[in-house]
Amino acid sequence: MRQVKIKTPGTCGEFIQGWFDNNPCLVSSPIDRYSTICIKEGPGNSQTLKSKSCGIVNEIFNRYQISQKEKEHIFISMETDIPLEKGMASSTADLAGMALGLSSYFNLNLSMNDIGKLCTKIEPSDNLMFKELNLFNHINGEVLRKFEGFVEADLLIIDFYGGIDTLTFNETQDDYSKKDLDVFFEIVMLFDKGLKNNDLKAIGEACTRSAFLNQKRLKKTYLEKITTLGKKHGSLGTIIGHSGTVIGLMYQKECFQKEAFFDEFKRVIPKNAYLNIYNNRLIPGGSDITVEEFKS
Repeated sequence: MRQVKIKTPGTCGEFIQGWFDNNPCLVSSPIDRYSTICIKEGPGNSQTLKSKSCGIVNEIFNRYQISQKEKEHIFISMETDIPLEKGMASSTADLAGMALGLSSYFNLNLSMNDIGKLCTKIEPSDNLMFKELNLFNHINGEVLRKFEGFVEADLLIIDFYGGIDTLTFNETQDDYSKKDLDVFFEIVMLFDKGLKNNDLKAIGEACTRSAFLNQKRLKKTYLEKITTLGKKHGSLGTIIGHSGTVIGLMYQKECFQKEAFFDEFKRVIPKNAYLNIYNNRLIPGGSDITVEEFKS
């Protein structure tokens, strides 16, 4: 008997998102919140999964010609601590974890590029399945540009009320002016340079600029106040769910005056505006896989 367990991170939205070289694109910001999927021999239950998860199971079984009999003999369980419809990649974490788990269980040897394209068959997706950061077309799964380095820092996430369904949030270039496209090109170059130089301030500036560029697409009422307040107390930059409701502040513990920030935060942001506040950490992407073999 075989059991495959996949642990996949969620995100605090995206470091940056926009249009680059005529492609919609993003760079996800993985954090230490996870979707966990377990696949093992047992009574087939794929039809009871959430519709998107069921969709990627069917896509993989059909594409790789795995028999219906096999589907009837795998049992799949799913758990998550990633909030839903907040721009924290709960769906992509489930989809990528499911694809990687089935790949491992059936020895399909799927690459991360394969998994990225499979996920975007179901819905626009984040690129958290990659260990390395890249600029990713979240509509068709193409990798547009690879980056060097990671972002590892602490993150304070404010979870505002409301939710966004990724499938209904369709991104087009119609609302990007020539100036916007030029600005986003500069943002990509700044992010790239920041990663190469391990310069968290440059990375934070790129993230903040992307967040404000996105205001005309999906306005966040308290973005300016939180960014100003964060900067005042030592944060490095603002990371948002570009198609979600979360706003995060990237910081280093030794430089961020958290207590002073919260004292002022409580005075300027109404309590009824946000649902929760999370303390997380930015981490490299990619899933952890555990495979166990048991005697029948």
